[in-house]
Amino acid sequence: MDPTASEPFEPSGPNRRTLLRYGALTGLGALVTATPFFRSDGAAAVTAGGPEPTAPELKLTKFRDPLRVPPVLRPRDRGDHDELTVRMRTADVTVHSEMPPVTMWTYEGVYPGPTIKTVSGRPLRIVWENRLTGDLPVTAVDFGSATGRSPDPLSNYPGTAGTQVVPGVSDLAPWAAVHLHGMLTGGGNDGWMENLTGPGDVQLSAYPNDQAATTLWYHDHTHHVSRFSVYAGLAGMFLSRNEEEEALDLPDGARDVPLFLSDRNFDVDGSGALVGRLVHKVEMVGPQRLMRTHAAPYTLVNGVVWPYLEVAPRWYRFRIVNAANSRMYRLMLLSDGRPVPGALRVIGTDQGLIDKPLAVEGALNLSPGERADVLIDFSAFRGRALKLVNTLEGLAPGAPDKSNDLLEPDVMQFRVADRGPSKGFVLPEVLSPTFKRLAHHDLPHDAAPRWVVVVGPGSTNIPELWEMEEVDPAGITFPSPGTVQVQDAEGTVTTLRRTAMAYDDGRTFTAALGSVEIWKYLNLATSPHPMHIHLSHFQVLSRENYDITGFDRATRGSARPIAFKAAGVLEAHELGEKDVIRVGTAGRLAPNATVGELVTVAVRFPVVGRGVHHCHMLEHEQHMVRPLVVSPAVHLHAGGNHTHAMP
Repeated sequence: MDPTASEPFEPSGPNRRTLLRYGALTGLGALVTATPFFRSDGAAAVTAGGPEPTAPELKLTKFRDPLRVPPVLRPRDRGDHDELTVRMRTADVTVHSEMPPVTMWTYEGVYPGPTIKTVSGRPLRIVWENRLTGDLPVTAVDFGSATGRSPDPLSNYPGTAGTQVVPGVSDLAPWAAVHLHGMLTGGGNDGWMENLTGPGDVQLSAYPNDQAATTLWYHDHTHHVSRFSVYAGLAGMFLSRNEEEEALDLPDGARDVPLFLSDRNFDVDGSGALVGRLVHKVEMVGPQRLMRTHAAPYTLVNGVVWPYLEVAPRWYRFRIVNAANSRMYRLMLLSDGRPVPGALRVIGTDQGLIDKPLAVEGALNLSPGERADVLIDFSAFRGRALKLVNTLEGLAPGAPDKSNDLLEPDVMQFRVADRGPSKGFVLPEVLSPTFKRLAHHDLPHDAAPRWVVVVGPGSTNIPELWEMEEVDPAGITFPSPGTVQVQDAEGTVTTLRRTAMAYDDGRTFTAALGSVEIWKYLNLATSPHPMHIHLSHFQVLSRENYDITGFDRATRGSARPIAFKAAGVLEAHELGEKDVIRVGTAGRLAPNATVGELVTVAVRFPVVGRGVHHCHMLEHEQHMVRPLVVSPAVHLHAGGNHTHAMP
């Protein structure tokens, strides 16, 4: 029988090391067909839970359909490397049993795409084959009022009534560029967003796959249109395992569950019934038509709208990916409508396992692109139903908030079997003995940090990403356009001047291979922004609150220094190796809330080439993006500096 996603990732037995290295790879490489839904893991006699109604306007029943597992792809062993072919195809995908299938651009005909499972340390070559047909299967619309934000925006509801079509989207042809997000690979294999493939063409990518066992994801990265192509369905998960992780005996098989989160909206017909057409809908605010963060009313988990999962009263592992365009998920587990403190135990972050399990006492805040590896023990909830909900800071968990695009806060339901719990798993005290937090002596102390400043909409009515350099303030009259002063906790004032903002501006950040750099992200906008750096991984050193009232938004510079207020707190999923970090508040923006944040990260560059760093809100990606180059250190200074005389 072919293995499925519900079975253990690797076989076990006396020759465990050999099997981990070879057993899962030999003779495989085609799509491994999975059963449509998760096996119940023996979770019989479920006595609680069931379908529930949602807001009448949303027309679908919650918790009607079981959670679906994406099929699995495993590579073929080619001796010194592994190989895999993944095809992009247009397909009709069932997302809920009460509505017609939805036409999507997919990997291998499913959304999310198949989960690619590999063994860490095995170089991997993937042929990404473009077999897409037809124009973009998404209707893009916007709406708005010159008087300001709506207290109940149309983005809360399906259909296109009251909106206008966004020009230039309906006839987008199926060009694609695949980015394996989080893979430490050179720029030539990273899925450069302008190296597009059309139908009938292929993208050949070689991945070292030489990094910690972790959860990555792959998605389209086409410049200017990724907000539409990913929304159309071009995204999937990538998992790697190694001996260190295997030795932990973490929950496996049906108890190792991917949770691929996204939000979508759909069109309706003349009678108001949902049809299988994706709608990308955003609100444009005020006479300047400022775009609000994209949010859609239907939450999909593994491509199913508001699913349920039957579980046994045992420990489960959940690999959570926020694959939404722009929505932040603040996840809580509720029992009888009340939060279960410490229910989620974080064991891994974007780039692998951490040193020890960490309990989440409040919400697990995941911004777009972030991942979290968590454990949940259901043994105390025999015969009961629990909900995973998305909530907002200052809001009762599980309560809706129409004004902030949260008409339906439920994400999914867990139905716990009414039988005796298993004692087969003990939460380990140590997870990864090879992981360590960076200490003072691991950091560079002889180089100035990189500064990146996030600024709200300017003359072009879009948020901006500024690369900065330190300058002498002498002779500068403040406020000065593109100049920002920052006063740190010790009272030291640093003056920064903008060097680049647009994608094609000069002065590209260039890092040395193998180097460690300190990057400081200062957010002067009201919205949080998830920042992603290609060709690298990093650890978050600090999160600090700053008074940003000194920034003159008209002049686009600081009238007085942006001043330190207080140290912030790093969350459990921010303490490991990362490739995305949220810069800005994680909650609802209440009156007089602190919105200014400075996040400092230590970035390591283990691969070379040309990549980018950018905001991972896909609606911002086309303009909040800058090139990044990593080069062998000796190349940066080869030949010295030459001055050429004029003839």
